[in-house]
Amino acid sequence: MTDIQTLDCVFKTDLGEAPVALDWSACGQWLAVINIHSDVLVVDANTGTPVASWTAHDDGALALAWHPKLPVFASRCQNGLVKLWEIDSQHSIKQVSEIALQSESDNPWIEFIKWRRDGKQLAIASGNIVRLCSPQGEVETSFPFPGGTVGAMAWHPKGSLLGIAGYGGILIYNSLDPIAKPIELKWKGSLLSLSWSPDGKFIVAGCQDNTAHVWSVRTKKDSLMSGFNYKPLQLTWSNGGKRLLTGGTKDLVIWSFNRKGAEEGAPVERAFHDHAICAIAVTANGKSIASGCRNGHIAIWESANDQRPKTSTTLDSRVEHLQWSPARKSKMLAASSRYGSLHLFDASAFV
Repeated sequence: MTDIQTLDCVFKTDLGEAPVALDWSACGQWLAVINIHSDVLVVDANTGTPVASWTAHDDGALALAWHPKLPVFASRCQNGLVKLWEIDSQHSIKQVSEIALQSESDNPWIEFIKWRRDGKQLAIASGNIVRLCSPQGEVETSFPFPGGTVGAMAWHPKGSLLGIAGYGGILIYNSLDPIAKPIELKWKGSLLSLSWSPDGKFIVAGCQDNTAHVWSVRTKKDSLMSGFNYKPLQLTWSNGGKRLLTGGTKDLVIWSFNRKGAEEGAPVERAFHDHAICAIAVTANGKSIASGCRNGHIAIWESANDQRPKTSTTLDSRVEHLQWSPARKSKMLAASSRYGSLHLFDASAFV
């Protein structure tokens, strides 16, 4: 690691407690992060300064997600409550809506929230049910997951399909036709993470048994990816979907894909981290990669072809989150640690 130039931090703060989520606004100007006590911090990435902080919920927070087009983000907590917040050009933030859900299961926690790519619906998972709400906070429909508690969900990158994963496999619902029978992809086990390929042809899940499983959505043909030391929860695509990056080992594992799916042969492995990778992020252009491990090391790779990272840095503890700014020309990277530090890096000199 001594031969790699260190990445400089342009903003750093202490969140007080461990972060549970961070996310960028669609324009890339604002970064929002929420900790376990529901304390929210919004940072202006253009100036590297905090612009607002407040406590969003009375209970512990579980997630935060910006709308894909509007200056609005949603936050959720453990008691079945989702709040929508809006920020204006003067950095004034106000609550614009509130969604109170009563779970039909014994689990009232709202496990996941995900905006549809066009921003017309917010999917909210609570127990074994996913509800779809409008940006105004109105519940429009709901999808059941008979296999039990929802383990993960992901919207199709170009359409209205919603994949819901958990024990027994994946159900893919069409939000434009909620009464239609879902596509079913069966798997004898528990699925913990979910990701669509950028073209929507494949869907991959991280499994409880330290494997990853990938399906062709059209043919339902499946294949297994194994060899992980830990659960491969990190599933990130690069190069327009030609590469799948996975965590679960201390090496960055790169799987090649073609039109038919994962190419035959062993994946490529990039060695750098001394502990298991627990966070992966790809720039908006799909080329450059950031990887973070349990020991707090962050590596910046200019592309999946790099044998070694271009630069690196180290946080005070396990890397909890990594996200590049969604602005296409931006090379700003947000990172948070288990101990509650938030960092903003400018990697434009390296990628």
